[in-house]
Amino acid sequence: MKKEIPILFGLIAAILWYSEFFFAGMFFDNLKVFFASGLKIAGVVGIMIGVYSVARQNYFKIKYNNERYYAILRVSMIFLMIFLGSQRGMASGTPFSSMFFNVYIPFQATTFALLAFYIASAAYRSFKAKSLESAVLLTASILVMMGKIPLGEAMWDKIPVIGEWIMDAPSSAGRRAIIFGGYLGMITMMIRIFFGLERSHLSD
Repeated sequence: MKKEIPILFGLIAAILWYSEFFFAGMFFDNLKVFFASGLKIAGVVGIMIGVYSVARQNYFKIKYNNERYYAILRVSMIFLMIFLGSQRGMASGTPFSSMFFNVYIPFQATTFALLAFYIASAAYRSFKAKSLESAVLLTASILVMMGKIPLGEAMWDKIPVIGEWIMDAPSSAGRRAIIFGGYLGMITMMIRIFFGLERSHLSD
């Protein structure tokens, strides 16, 4: 019964979820509100699980001296931001807002700036013209990157136009194909859960 009851709940929830697309009435309108509220509650529970996970991970790091000082700094900053936000709110001009825009945002920009070097290193190792496909990929990436900087336009005024066309046409088509495949996979997973064929969430 430990697995049959969750499967039954999943079946009932799926039937109610899909029924609102085929039937109309006050009951189904309230059902939409119920599921929307349920998703918000699930999000709140997810945040609570995340807080517990972060606290537990840093507790063991501090206890067993595994990157202890980094863990202490991380926990201290979390409690500091919670304290500042609870004291004077999060509006513009408050200490919380100042910490967020003057400390967190620059740190985030620095992290993304460092990631650019890793991306460049990975691109250097990956973009090698070993075949026709890799040569096309290398050429397209060079044109797109050159179109985003003033040097490319100075070399030839058509390079930015070509780069934008690559992003709007071939790249956009490939991105839509990937998203479409992801949606098909999601629908397939929902159907498998609906009929009780997918039980990986039950550790089966």
